[in-house]
Amino acid sequence: MGADWKLSGLTVIAEGADKKKLLEDIHAVFKAGEITLLIGRNGAGKSTLLETMAGIREIETGTVKLGDDDLWVKEKRRRRLNRNASLRYGIAMQSSESQWFAATVRDEFMYSLKPFGLDDESAAKRIEYALAEVGLPQETMERDPWTLSGGQQRRLSLACLLACETDWLLLDEPTAGLDAVGIRRLCAVLEAHRAAGRGAVVATHDLDALLPLADAVAVVSGGTVRAAAPAAAVAHAAAVPQALRTLAELRAVAALPPLEPAPGSGAPWPGPRETAAAIVAELARRAKERDAVVTGINGRLANAPESRNDKSIPLVNTEYSQDKRQDDVGFSGLSAKPASTVTNDQKTHVAAPALKGPKLLRSDRFDPRAIILVYLFLAACLLAQKTAVELSLAALVSLFLLAPFRALIWPWIRVIRAYAVMILIFCVIGGIGFQPLSFDLDKVGPIALRFGKLLLVMVLSMPMLKLMTPFRLQRAIEQTFGFLERIRVPIHSFALIVTLIFRFIPLLTGEWERFAKLAHARGKAVTPLKTVPFKNLVPILIPYVRSVLRLAEQMADALEARGFGYKKRKPTYAFRLRFGRADAAMLSIGFVSGSLLLFLAYML
Repeated sequence: MGADWKLSGLTVIAEGADKKKLLEDIHAVFKAGEITLLIGRNGAGKSTLLETMAGIREIETGTVKLGDDDLWVKEKRRRRLNRNASLRYGIAMQSSESQWFAATVRDEFMYSLKPFGLDDESAAKRIEYALAEVGLPQETMERDPWTLSGGQQRRLSLACLLACETDWLLLDEPTAGLDAVGIRRLCAVLEAHRAAGRGAVVATHDLDALLPLADAVAVVSGGTVRAAAPAAAVAHAAAVPQALRTLAELRAVAALPPLEPAPGSGAPWPGPRETAAAIVAELARRAKERDAVVTGINGRLANAPESRNDKSIPLVNTEYSQDKRQDDVGFSGLSAKPASTVTNDQKTHVAAPALKGPKLLRSDRFDPRAIILVYLFLAACLLAQKTAVELSLAALVSLFLLAPFRALIWPWIRVIRAYAVMILIFCVIGGIGFQPLSFDLDKVGPIALRFGKLLLVMVLSMPMLKLMTPFRLQRAIEQTFGFLERIRVPIHSFALIVTLIFRFIPLLTGEWERFAKLAHARGKAVTPLKTVPFKNLVPILIPYVRSVLRLAEQMADALEARGFGYKKRKPTYAFRLRFGRADAAMLSIGFVSGSLLLFLAYML
């Protein structure tokens, strides 16, 4: 019998400036030898929960244990993955194509098996068995994974997990893209896996196929495990009446279709028109209830003195419940959580919707032209500094200007640190003298000054990618220089090229992060997340280039499909950029700061 998963106080926060909580205060136990389904609406947090259990998402607070082993081990100032725990599970991601990078299916298998240290004969037997279990022919071994159909890729991702023979399978939408035969094979694989005393956690919307297999069902909603079904409630759900009763119980807390058949259809699911009507009615009902809650709260706020301590106001719908506590560590009951209460301190939060992030950091806050003008002027002022004192003052001014945007710079902290180390190395090498052996500080100064100015210019540019979208940048170029089209200057083509460059930089970064995720999910690396182990840098270089070229090809196909490259007519613009108060403030602060630097440089 394998070990249980134990999640305690688990909280995961999204990357970026908004710091949205993807998971909050999760307490749960997934028992070995059981199949647990994760169900819920799109965006509820099912995939995030699986990725967190697989160690490819950072944990803000809480613990994740597999048996007695912590998934994360504290090491000095940071945490690293526990390799002993990571070898006991495998994850198949929601998009199967996101986990391929090798040239052949055989290489994909070997990459997954490499952390287990198998000899060639054992590895070959496992691969042959896994292919047979999922129904893929041996001829598939020499094919490029990207050339397989969606269903074949889904089967291959499962086969890679089966070949590893791990205790736990973490599957994200495993039935997506599978035909009826593929789904039957998946169910057979899960049954055999459970019979061997192993466990599985499966995020799915396909309850028709997987509910009869489940030992427990957990409902994920709003980043929390809100309710769960005990094993007894679904252990014998293979019979259709029992399955339908279970579905009826889960309807209240998950995104499931109505149970009643459509009139005259004889089917347990409604037709498209009935579904649409039901959705409209449900949305109207929820909006009415929400308005009633907000109206009642506002009435109390208007009539009650501030010093008065009102009694808590119960919410009429658990959909708006702010209570994130999970009272039971295990899955012990199937019921919606009771309505939480709203106190005086929470009233304004209910009435006002949450923003997606600080207004200053939103990509539509500033006109791209204002951002570029300020950056070019400040960069020129920074490069004009001539002494160490001037550079120090320029650094202080730059830090002051970048302080409001520090959340956008933080993801680049590793790049900044690496550049600073490079400067230090160059200074040490440049200051060494050999006749005789000595160290000359006078030689170090010019090196530190030149590279220091470039560092400040580089850091100053880092928030730009987040403060404007590629489309708004393209619009800014077209709107500013569009008049040059009259003299046959290809401004629109130039704007498109600039936009693609800015669009491709995040794609390159995202592709590298994908390889880092593969290194942890399949390669069982224990290095910090978003980093590739040093020993794997050379082997993944060619696959990374191939992947980037594939992205470029897909982008070219998309441009051709949207008509780029054909005879252009007069363009129609969806909007026009205009300078606002925020842009005026940015320009004023930028030019005043740059002028101050130039003045100090002249005076000193």
